[in-house]
Amino acid sequence: MVDRFELESYVSNPENPGFKGGAVTSQIQITYELNVIPGKAAELRQIAKEMVSFNDAGEPGTLRYNVYMNESETLFTFLETFVDSDACSLHGARFAEGEFVGQVLERTDGGRLCLLGPVSDDFKTWASDAGFEIEYFNFIDGFIH
Repeated sequence: MVDRFELESYVSNPENPGFKGGAVTSQIQITYELNVIPGKAAELRQIAKEMVSFNDAGEPGTLRYNVYMNESETLFTFLETFVDSDACSLHGARFAEGEFVGQVLERTDGGRLCLLGPVSDDFKTWASDAGFEIEYFNFIDGFIH
């Protein structure tokens, strides 16, 4: 198991080949915004807490995994960062094969799933075969302080 400090040191190291101008270009970012079915917000909050604990314990390549609910309880949003496409693939497989995907989808009605960064062709094929509808975005430029 990789230590989080080692991962953070790796991804913030300018000598890492994925580091470009203060930005880590090997990282994958995910935003997943789902429409909450009325009356299901409290259940989704509880599921989110379980998902965070599950992912924190089993995904050393997941750098950030935050879950949000808007004030009107109509949008349930995930903001995730992975060290690279392999770490994103591990997370995707665990999510798709586990019980959480069904629990979340039963309480939501559509949404928008976006992956930002150098997602591998293998991941894109897997995601398509698994039925995920994803918008992919390529990195242009940026920085991380």
